[in-house]
Amino acid sequence: MPLESPLWNEAIAFRDYLRSHPQIAVEYADLKRRLAHEHRLDREAYTDAKGPFIARITGLALQVR
Repeated sequence: MPLESPLWNEAIAFRDYLRSHPQIAVEYADLKRRLAHEHRLDREAYTDAKGPFIARITGLALQVR
C-alpha cells in the first residue's frame, strides 16, 4: 500500500485508535480469535468477517483526527 494513500491513512487511523482505546483493542482481539476459530479453513471469510468491525472503528478514528 503506498505511503500516505487513503488506504494507508485509514490503516494508521485504525491502529492509533486501538492504541488509544484499550477496551476496543480487546474487543478486536476477541473478535479475531472467534473468527479464526469459525473460519479456520477459509482465510477470505475470516478477513471478510472482520470488515464491519474495522470499517466502524476506522470511521470513528477518522472523525477524531
